[in-house]
Amino acid sequence: MKTLLVGLAMLLAANTAEAAKKQDAKKAASAPAVDPNAAVAKAHGGKVYVVVEPPPNSEGDELSKWLSSRPATTEIAKKASDERWPMTFIAVFKKPPAKGPMTVEFMDKKDPSTLVDQYSPQTPGGALVFQEPYDLETNNGFNKGHVYIIKVGQIIKSKFVSYASGEVSLK
Repeated sequence: MKTLLVGLAMLLAANTAEAAKKQDAKKAASAPAVDPNAAVAKAHGGKVYVVVEPPPNSEGDELSKWLSSRPATTEIAKKASDERWPMTFIAVFKKPPAKGPMTVEFMDKKDPSTLVDQYSPQTPGGALVFQEPYDLETNNGFNKGHVYIIKVGQIIKSKFVSYASGEVSLK
């Protein structure tokens, strides 16, 4: 009888251990992947950086170092014959945004309550770092000698929720 009880206890222990392994595997599979830009978000979250050269193709510590060397306000110059200022903005969020499209707003710093331009790129949100090329065109209300506030966020329940902001000066 003792042998039977010992065998039953061993079988029960083996089944319990196997069930625990399966449960741990399910937890690991359902756990969200760690974003390599979590440290970038901690150091630079809530800011928008503007560049005219190609942005870096990096993430993590390398991106954080690159962003640390960037000024708070970027000046962009254009040729006299051009009607636009090409740029790329890099928005760093403090926490991951909701799923869905991002929205970018531009306001003149002299009158921040007036919206100069707004657009929603087709790129979905969800990551801590969001970058997008964009041309500031004179036909859309952008003028030389002005400083513009850039806000990147999402429209949630018919309201714009800002996740990051920055400035660009047009020369």
